[in-house]
Parts: sequence; structure tokens; C-alpha cells
Amino acid sequence: MSRTQTLAAGLLDRDGLLGSEELAEWLRIPVGTLDQWASRGGGPPFHKVGKFRRYHPSDVRGWLAEQRRVVGGDLPAA
Repeated sequence: MSRTQTLAAGLLDRDGLLGSEELAEWLRIPVGTLDQWASRGGGPPFHKVGKFRRYHPSDVRGWLAEQRRVVGGDLPAA
């Protein structure tokens, strides 16, 4: 199993907080994207621990659920 697969397997199911690098790797985005989201008031909720952002797995799961989009799904009837 690769490091990415190992990371993804239980990242959001574990106890404790996630660092920006861990979350960015799991989401397959640059850490800079998390930085931009945070500076604009978007992205997953986080806790400030000193100068570091830390993410609680349940907050990330909730945020991800809010991001879900269905394309071509339940469109209103014309």
C-alpha cells in the first residue's frame, strides 16, 4: 500500500487534529490552496494552534458533504 493510500485509508476516521500538509495531500491539492481558502474565509473549518492551522476530521467530513454537487441530477422541471 502506498503512503497516499495509507494516509487516505483512515485520515478522517482517526482521533486528533490534522495538519495542513496532511489534509492537502489527502485532498490532492497544494497547501497553498488551503492557505488561500483560509484567508478568504472558505475551505474546511480549522483551529488555530499558535501559528498553525489544524483541522478536526469531523469538520472536514462536514465541509466535504457541503461541497457535494450533483450534475444533471434533480433539475427543476421547465
